[in-house]
Amino acid sequence: MTKRCLFSLALAITPLCAQTIPTQAVPVAGSQSIRTNGTLGTIRLGVTDDGVWFGWRVGIPAVAFRKLTFSDAAAKADALGLNSVVGSDTQTLSTEIPKKLTPALLRGERNAVKFRMTELSLAMPAYHVDAIPADEAGRRKLLEFAKAVGAGIVIGTAQPADFDALDKLATELDVRVAVDSKGDPKATIAAMSGMGKNLGVAVDTGSWAKAGIKPADGLALVKDRLMAVNIPGNVAAMNDFFLGAFRASIKPLVITLDVTPGAPDAMADLKRSVEAFEKAMLPAMAARVAQVVDSPVGKIQRGDRLTASMRQQIDAAVPRQAIVQPKKPRKLLVVDLQMYSKAQPQGHDTIPHGNWMLELMGKYTGAFEPTFSNDMENLKYPKIKEYDAVFLNNVCGMVFPDPQVRQGILRYVREGGGIGGNHAVTYANLNWPEFTDMLGAWSGAHRTEQQVLKIDDPGSPLTKMFDAKGLEHTDEFYHMPSYSPYTREKQHVLMSVDVEKSDMASAGKMCKECTRADHDYAVSWIKSYGKGRVYVTPLGHTTILYTSKQWEEHLLAAIQYMLGDLDADATPSAKIVKK
Repeated sequence: MTKRCLFSLALAITPLCAQTIPTQAVPVAGSQSIRTNGTLGTIRLGVTDDGVWFGWRVGIPAVAFRKLTFSDAAAKADALGLNSVVGSDTQTLSTEIPKKLTPALLRGERNAVKFRMTELSLAMPAYHVDAIPADEAGRRKLLEFAKAVGAGIVIGTAQPADFDALDKLATELDVRVAVDSKGDPKATIAAMSGMGKNLGVAVDTGSWAKAGIKPADGLALVKDRLMAVNIPGNVAAMNDFFLGAFRASIKPLVITLDVTPGAPDAMADLKRSVEAFEKAMLPAMAARVAQVVDSPVGKIQRGDRLTASMRQQIDAAVPRQAIVQPKKPRKLLVVDLQMYSKAQPQGHDTIPHGNWMLELMGKYTGAFEPTFSNDMENLKYPKIKEYDAVFLNNVCGMVFPDPQVRQGILRYVREGGGIGGNHAVTYANLNWPEFTDMLGAWSGAHRTEQQVLKIDDPGSPLTKMFDAKGLEHTDEFYHMPSYSPYTREKQHVLMSVDVEKSDMASAGKMCKECTRADHDYAVSWIKSYGKGRVYVTPLGHTTILYTSKQWEEHLLAAIQYMLGDLDADATPSAKIVKK
């Protein structure tokens, strides 16, 4: 990508381009969201993507907080890190508008509902009523109201005799109707035979449990008629259900995490359910990654995607000899998988640049033999031990949800393997704390700009090619937030932004979410992790990293460090300063 990415100030977590996803809600006028993760940070938000992931909405029923208004309950959903809340006709709208959330609301009051959703960056994907009206006028009024406030699905009980009329009206108004199915859904599903896709069912796993129906078995009964599922506690038991729903290509789907019956503290109970959801989704996430890897989008992006001119520029800058002689023949596994953007599923434009550079680098220097593959089996133990290091070229998104892959990577590095990567790797696997701690990186606000860099360790063999001089560089500079794992207490910083010499305004404005209290914005570092070696640079959005002789030599040195051939001091920078 070559366009600049600037954050939207109207919707705190919504980017103006696909690859810039703020990780912390921006407290600006008109925005009340306090969520701290964008769609790459948690599964609960990421599953919303209907291209890369599932097209599912995960939220809570506003009536979970029975003593609160809909407006206040929506704020609770936001505080739980969710982007959806299900409305109900039994709940008062707000303190300011003491009316029930029903079709009786007037135009201005309906607009207030939509504004509240906007300022919390929330969606109301479904609206629940006790019973869908049996008369045509009442049904039309209900569905038109739901559409007016942004709810794409109406949930409520209905008689089979009314299904045909509901189906036709739902199709006319382009609103989905999910009949609230209590207990065994077979009769309801049978009555919908031959009807359109705008008519389906909403199920409750608590009711299923009372009827002796396991979630995965119930899914087999409702199949693609499923539109919404309410889960009152015991989310941990939903692994097979979520995996089955993915394999059945059920979408869109509204998943409502409800309060466990009898729970004394609704907020605490829902927090546990949200955390359980993150874990219960891992098998489905792993299956989706495997599906992408097997698709054209998941294949390695080779240098033949580049113009002849660009290939020549990269070739001209590639070092012709290794920094040091390899101690033995080395194998480097290169991964470039992307799982983050429906708009640009194959990721950053510079991925083939990096792969072409690495291919030529191995060929000319003999420092390593690269293997380019996104096959997750390579990262499982002990298969991963066949490689001396793993290079993550622009890897972005939740690419490693498979527990075996996670265990393999961590064990491999702890036992002495090397791992590292460039650019978007700081946006990879944000829902895996051990991984971000190992890399010493997390996401951060960024845009393409020119900054002045300084050499923090001019004595390192990884920086000697810069002659201890600062340099100007144009790239995306990630400003990792203070709560990220980046810290000089744990990593050895090689290069960073020279704040005194750089323009620190963001597009000519102050930028709170772009600013760290310590004003420390590293662009290259190494660290030890167990017995292993780690290298990371957030740079690489522009082509400079792949066409500059200095930068290519720096990357070669970094790779030889990861491989175990080039010795470099990885003492955390803060400890060196203290000495």
